[in-house]
Amino acid sequence: METIGDKVKAVRLKYNLNQISFAEKIGISQGRLSEIEQGKTKPSAETLKELRKKFNVDLNWLFDEDN
Repeated sequence: METIGDKVKAVRLKYNLNQISFAEKIGISQGRLSEIEQGKTKPSAETLKELRKKFNVDLNWLFDEDN
């Protein structure tokens, strides 16, 4: 079962970006991105909007832990 953090990381890797570059593009710190990818925290509503806008992330897919 993939978590939100796993999926955020998959998006980052799909675009071949390191954590610093990806975090800058979605308006958060590298540390915050690391916490999201590790499942320690969830992305904020603003971060979700940026993921959708900049990387065309389907938010239904992101929250569906069965896919």
